[in-house]
Amino acid sequence: MQHYFKKLVAIGFLVFLGLWVVGSIRGITLPYPPPMPVAISAGLEREFFSSSGNYANNMKQLQLTETPLPLALDNSEAEKIRIVEKRATMTTGTTKFAEEETAVRGAIKAQQATVFNEKNTGLEPSRKLLVEIGVSPEKFDDLVASLQAIGNVSSISVEQKDRTSEFRKLFGQRHSLKKYLEAMTKLRTGKALTFDESLKLEQKIQDLEKEMQSLTTQFGDLLGKESYYHVQLTLAEYQSGDARDHTYTIPQRIGHAFLWAVVWWFAVALSIGVVVAAGVSVWTLRA
Repeated sequence: MQHYFKKLVAIGFLVFLGLWVVGSIRGITLPYPPPMPVAISAGLEREFFSSSGNYANNMKQLQLTETPLPLALDNSEAEKIRIVEKRATMTTGTTKFAEEETAVRGAIKAQQATVFNEKNTGLEPSRKLLVEIGVSPEKFDDLVASLQAIGNVSSISVEQKDRTSEFRKLFGQRHSLKKYLEAMTKLRTGKALTFDESLKLEQKIQDLEKEMQSLTTQFGDLLGKESYYHVQLTLAEYQSGDARDHTYTIPQRIGHAFLWAVVWWFAVALSIGVVVAAGVSVWTLRA
C-alpha cells in the first residue's frame, strides 16, 4: 500500500510540474486572443501611409512661396529649386493607450507640427492609432526624440531621398510643352485657316492646356507653401502581461505560472477524486 502511495505522490508531483511548465510558456504569449497577425497589420499601415507630398524645399529661401505655382515655375529662380523627402517611421506599443495618445498629441503641438492623416482602429484593449505628421526640417529631430520617449518603441527607421531630379524632369517637360503651346497659339493669328483646321487647332490647344494643368498638379504634389519632413507613427495597445510588456518580468511570469499550476492541479485532483468516489459509490451499491 505504501508503495502505491509513493507512486501516486510522484505522479501528482509530475503533473504539477508539467502544469507549471505549461503555465510558464503560456505566460510568455499572453494575452489571449493573440494580436492581429503582423502581415495584415503591416498591410493596413502601408495602405494608410501611402500618401505623399509637401516635401522639404528651398522655395522660401528663393522667395517663391507667396507666388502662385504657375508663375513661380516661370520665374528664373525656379531652376534653383531643391526638393528633399525625409521620413521617420515608428511603431510604439503601450499598456496605457489613452495617456500615451495624449502624450503624442502634446509632442506634435510642442513642435508646431501638422497632422496630415490620422486613423483610429480597434477596441480596448487592442486599439491602434496611425498618424502621419508633417514637421519643419529644423524641428524634425526634436519631434522624433519626443515620440521615442513615449511607450515602448519596437521599431524605427529614418529615410532621406533627394527628389530634385524628379522635379527637374517635370520642369523640362513643362518647358517643352509650354513652348509647343505658345507655337500653337500663334497659329491662331497667323494665316487664314479653314473651318476644319481651326477646329483641329483649338482641340490641340485644349489638349496641351490639359497636359499643362496635369503637370501643375504633379508639381503641387512635390511643392507646397510649407516645407515639411514626415513622421509616420503607429501607436498600438496591448494588455499588461503581454510578451511586449517589459514591466512584466520573468520572475513575475514564473510566479504567476506557479499560482496558475496550483489552481489547475487542485482542479484536476478534485475531478479525479470525484470520478473515483463516484466509481466506488456505484461499485458499493451494486455489491
